[in-house]
Amino acid sequence: MSKEDILKKLRAIFYNTTMCLPIGYILGILFSLSNKYQMMINLALVMYIPVAFGIMLGIAFNKITTKYLFFVYEGILLVMALVFGKLPNILYLTKEALNLPANVSVNSMKLPFIIFVVVVNIINIYITLTLGKYQKIYTKEELKEIKEKEAKLSDLREEKSEEEIREIKNKRKKLRYIAIAGLVVFFIVYFVFADFRNNLNKAFATISKLDTNVVIDYLKSFGPLTAVVSFILMILQSIAAPIPAFLITLSNAAIFGWVWGAVLSWSSAMVGAALCFFLARALGRDVVEKLTSKGAMESVDVFFERYGKYAILICRLLPFVSFDFVSYGAGLTNMGFWAFWIATGIGQLPATIVYSYVGGTLSGGAQKLFVGLLSLFALSIVIGIIKKIYNDKHKVEKEKGIELPTEE
Repeated sequence: MSKEDILKKLRAIFYNTTMCLPIGYILGILFSLSNKYQMMINLALVMYIPVAFGIMLGIAFNKITTKYLFFVYEGILLVMALVFGKLPNILYLTKEALNLPANVSVNSMKLPFIIFVVVVNIINIYITLTLGKYQKIYTKEELKEIKEKEAKLSDLREEKSEEEIREIKNKRKKLRYIAIAGLVVFFIVYFVFADFRNNLNKAFATISKLDTNVVIDYLKSFGPLTAVVSFILMILQSIAAPIPAFLITLSNAAIFGWVWGAVLSWSSAMVGAALCFFLARALGRDVVEKLTSKGAMESVDVFFERYGKYAILICRLLPFVSFDFVSYGAGLTNMGFWAFWIATGIGQLPATIVYSYVGGTLSGGAQKLFVGLLSLFALSIVIGIIKKIYNDKHKVEKEKGIELPTEE
């Protein structure tokens, strides 16, 4: 790597890191507006995650594509702080992020902080003014030309023959008939057999109380069938109930121990995710195709066909993203089932193991650190996806002989 390449990389890392820094402050101010969220979230982690994301962006990409975004974010932060009267909070967030001793007063931080802000702005102004020395600055006409010529996401699709398309549609039709038949049988049983209906209603009412102890007592009441009932409950909550799955996960760990509890929770959640995917694919795919434009659906399909497993992995790693909505959403795309299945299994394993192992004791700093680390890992995958899409598009352009304006 030449001296110029090293300097280019350092400029990208510095600019992207400082560009993401105001985002951390903005999120910190937003969370500080609610006492509830302020108690739940570690504000230092809120600062670290965007900064780490910026560093990863700088490492992954040499070019600075967002020339003035640092100044935009900085302006938004200043306006928000003035509007909400949260200017002192910027210093409090800095103190917490740097883990400064309690005897360091906020007032004593003002001058060093102002100097830091001035220096960062001077450096970023210099970077933007000298950007043309290190990378090509495109004119509007050149950007328009690039936009027209560059490979689209839909160009990455592997062409299917008419026979393959016909086979896919026939499979969907069979799935739709099976799904409709299953739902009809379920509703007949639900409305005809009172015992089944009452037990199901009681199960949903129990887990709707959001009390782990109540769920544990309910499951234990079934004796030898406890594991079976827990398995069915996890599947039902996946399909029909917007209820956190970790309630059943914690209950399983308390009843069966953390190892077998984790195995039961993970396996039942996998079955629930597969059923959500199956129902969405069988009943919703054709409707989505009719309601959306062909071009838009092609781009979505290509993204999920080629990169969907990474997107699913990201969503599964984040505890605050609904597993059920992700499963239904994936089913509406053309993503392959096994890619979805494997990404789901890998993605939800960390949370299942941690919640099973520590049970309800995962709280305070440990919980915040766990969520923060998973979020950071998920963001690193996001950068990987962006980089892969960028490389795949350029590969297609090279294969097709498309010539775009160069850096020279």
